[in-house]
Amino acid sequence: MSLFVFHQARGRESMVAGFYHVGYEDPLLMLMRRRTVHAGLVVKGEEGALSLTTKERSAHASKGIPVNHCSGFRTPSSANFSETDGISRESFRVAVNAQELGFKSTETPRTDKSVLKNLELGLSALGGDKGPAYDRIVLNAAMADHLLGCSGAQDINSALDRAREAIDSGNALRRLMNYIKISHKVS
Repeated sequence: MSLFVFHQARGRESMVAGFYHVGYEDPLLMLMRRRTVHAGLVVKGEEGALSLTTKERSAHASKGIPVNHCSGFRTPSSANFSETDGISRESFRVAVNAQELGFKSTETPRTDKSVLKNLELGLSALGGDKGPAYDRIVLNAAMADHLLGCSGAQDINSALDRAREAIDSGNALRRLMNYIKISHKVS
C-alpha cells in the first residue's frame, strides 16, 4: 500500500509517497519521474505511512529497508545530476535518525485508532503544544522541505528551525484552517 501527496507551488511540482513493502520504492520513484515533477520523495514510515517517526530503531529490527528510509530526487544543487526528460535532478538515499537531530525517542503519539483523536492531537500540536505529535510534525515538515530541496531548507538545522517557527507562530495552523475553509467552498 502506498500513499501519494502531490504539491505544486510557484511552478515547482513535488510528490511524496509512503511505502512499506520492499520492492515499491523504485517503481514509485519511476512514476514520479514520469510525471515530470521537479522533486520526488518516498518514505518508509511507520506502518507504510509517509511520516517519519521519532521512535528509535530497535537493535532487533528486521533486515531490509529500515523505517525512516527516504529516497528520491530533487533539482540539483551541484553538478552531479541526471537529465532524462528535460528536468535536471539529483538522486539521494538516506536513513533519518531522529535522535541524531535532537529528538527524544517516543512511541507513536496516537493513543487509539480514532480519527477524531488523531485530529485532536495534530491540531493541538499545530497550536504549539509540545510533545511527541509536535516533534513528529516538525521532523516531517523539515525533512520533506530539506530532502525535496526547498528554498531556505538546504541545511537541515535551518529546515528544523523553519518548521518550528511555522508552528510556534501559528502560521501553520492558520494555513491549514484556511485550506479547510477554501476546500469547503469548492465541494
